Amino acid sequence: MISNKTLKQLEYDKILEKLNSFAVLDGTKNLIKELLPISSYAVVKHLLDKTQEGFCLLYNEGVGVVEYFTALLDEPERAMRGGVLNFQELLKCARLLRASRITKNSIVSATTNAPILKEIANKIYVENYLENSIFSKILSETQMADTASDKLYSIRQSIKEITEKIRIKLNDYMRKDANKFMQDNVVSKRFDRYVIPVKSEYVTKVKGLIHDRSQSGNTFFIEPQEILDLNNELRNAVISENQEIERILQELSSAIGLISNRLYENETYLCDIDLTFCKAQYAYQTKSIYPNLNSNGIINIKTGRHPLIDAKKAVPVSVSVGENYNYVLISGPNTGGKTVTLKLVGLLTLMAMTGLFVPCEEESSLSTFDSVCADIGDEQSIEQNLSTFSSHLKNIIDILQIANKNSLVLIDELGAGTDPDEGSAIALAVLTALLNKDSIGLVTTHFNSLKEFAYSNSKVLNASMDFDSSTFAPLYKLRTGLAGTSNAIEIAVRLGLNKEIANLATSFLTSEKISFNNMLKEAEIVKERAEKEASEIKSLKEEQVKLLNKLNLEKDKFYKEKEKFLLKAKIEAKKAFSSKLEEAEDMLLEMKDIFNKDEYVNSDLVKMATLKNKISSLQFNLDEQNSSLNNYHAVDFKNLKVGASVFVKSLESVGEVLEINQNKGFAWVMVGNMKTKCKAEDILLVNGNKPVNSGVKVSVKRSLNTEVKTELNVIGLNVDEALLKVENFLDSAVVSNLNEVRIVHGKGLNILSSAIHNYLKGVKYVDAYRFGKYGEGEHGVTIVTFKE
Repeated sequence: MISNKTLKQLEYDKILEKLNSFAVLDGTKNLIKELLPISSYAVVKHLLDKTQEGFCLLYNEGVGVVEYFTALLDEPERAMRGGVLNFQELLKCARLLRASRITKNSIVSATTNAPILKEIANKIYVENYLENSIFSKILSETQMADTASDKLYSIRQSIKEITEKIRIKLNDYMRKDANKFMQDNVVSKRFDRYVIPVKSEYVTKVKGLIHDRSQSGNTFFIEPQEILDLNNELRNAVISENQEIERILQELSSAIGLISNRLYENETYLCDIDLTFCKAQYAYQTKSIYPNLNSNGIINIKTGRHPLIDAKKAVPVSVSVGENYNYVLISGPNTGGKTVTLKLVGLLTLMAMTGLFVPCEEESSLSTFDSVCADIGDEQSIEQNLSTFSSHLKNIIDILQIANKNSLVLIDELGAGTDPDEGSAIALAVLTALLNKDSIGLVTTHFNSLKEFAYSNSKVLNASMDFDSSTFAPLYKLRTGLAGTSNAIEIAVRLGLNKEIANLATSFLTSEKISFNNMLKEAEIVKERAEKEASEIKSLKEEQVKLLNKLNLEKDKFYKEKEKFLLKAKIEAKKAFSSKLEEAEDMLLEMKDIFNKDEYVNSDLVKMATLKNKISSLQFNLDEQNSSLNNYHAVDFKNLKVGASVFVKSLESVGEVLEINQNKGFAWVMVGNMKTKCKAEDILLVNGNKPVNSGVKVSVKRSLNTEVKTELNVIGLNVDEALLKVENFLDSAVVSNLNEVRIVHGKGLNILSSAIHNYLKGVKYVDAYRFGKYGEGEHGVTIVTFKE
């Protein structure tokens, strides 16, 4: 049970006004005016889920809002009883049908998971034929299309022809016979019959029927005898036209009457969907979230913002109640935000119970309550002859009668407005009674007796509105665990009260009062200092964690790049060795050919000597080469020297350091004939800072024309041959920066596939491998993916 007074005090009506601004349909606006919070957890959960679906459809799927149509009155019901609807009423029904079709199709066809709204949309009745029929036959609220029926088209064609004949006859008549009798040469209509204006003195000269006379009496409107038959014929055609229009309206009205109940149901469904979209749009505009809902009286608002305060000015407040304690007792100076915090908790609770999202952080929790009771603000009533205190006390009495374990109670300045001692005693008694009822709530106070009570009662938590301890200016932040001081005298001084008067006021305070206030102030200062230090320590820890994570990432990145560079260099070294070996074998074959000759000539001896020298020059120590390749180190500009050999990552080549600029953090490196500017992270120190002068230049640059293979076929090879091929294939794939390759080994007895899989387990740069899927070769192939 939530009284209208409570809704008014918490400004629930203003939330509905904002919600109403998003409504498309008039029916939705009427629904919003009647919206009330709901106590049932299941119903509220359903409403919040529906709002979530609406939000996803609007802002994730791009579904449009409900198309506007004028609210139905009794039109379908009259049509059902045989009444004939006019143009405007039929168009109203057609617009409803169009809105129904568009809304249903857009929601049902959406890929977003929205079972609640899709269930509603599937109930919407769609009648394409009738919708199209009305829109095609009725062009506006005053005009029916010529093509509404074949007969109507024929009649209107006939009317045009007759009208044209009349116009021609009248023109001839006025030009020849009656020109001197005419008041002016204008043809007009009287009572749907064409007439000409004749001067009063010539009325007897023109044969025909008099239909009207001007107000002055100087002009008579006469239907000439010459067009009498044509006018009769035209009148007959117009009557036929009206009869056909009436028949078409009757036909369309009958069709509307057959689905009258469906139309009223559609209107209800569309208003429901429009209301849901209103809630979603409000959530989007206010950056609100779906709160964690419970029915246990637990409220945990994280950085909640009052929805009626400008978001740029509102100070977020975090407050929790109902889990570890039943009541939060908020104290502190006036204008510090106590009442706003009270209203915030109440209003967000009412919003959630209406199916609205709330403006706070994710993981905030709100509960449903059987009753929400509030006593906030100045309740003085002149009409009822009640003072402020009496009005508040009457509200408190009502609250005590209603409150139970499923109630949320919000009381501002409990016991204020009367003698402080008696008011304090009443406040203690009321709070104790509310605790005995196991209700949940927030209470604001200035009474020290209540603050002391909260410290001694585990069901009540002291809290205070934060303020600057040096200027006593409010900070509008709620601080839990510590009672606040009112600082009334200090604030009065800050607002301009004479210091002598302030000192005099202080002297009137009791020693116990001064002692208690000083204790609270000291506690506030100590807690403020501790919180500041804790915040600084937290910030430092977060920075250290971020720095450590960054260093670890850089370290991992460095080792990955180093491993990749070394692998490329090793592969290229193998290629260089293989190339030199092939060249040496070719030379040995030439020497063998010379040895096989029966006789040698001088040229053979010269050739033999030349081949021998070439073979000597091809000496290649692979172990020494690999040793130099594996000796890469990170660069430190402090220890780097001019002339050092470095590996330039971007060029994938070794160069020599020409110049070092430690202040700006870069070095000039000569790579071949090119001079390049490098940062420390762009280069690696080679071979202990000694230049590499190998007889074989190792480069991991691939030729642009080299074809990169992504598949290897080892069917028919034995295990050793296959593994050698696989090793070289994988090395080439890594150098080529491939992400995935395919090895075809066939099914057979799984000997090859097992051997290849065992080999892949020990390859560092392989991320994963698997048999092929259906369509990829299944168990006849293995798909290998590499680490990035």
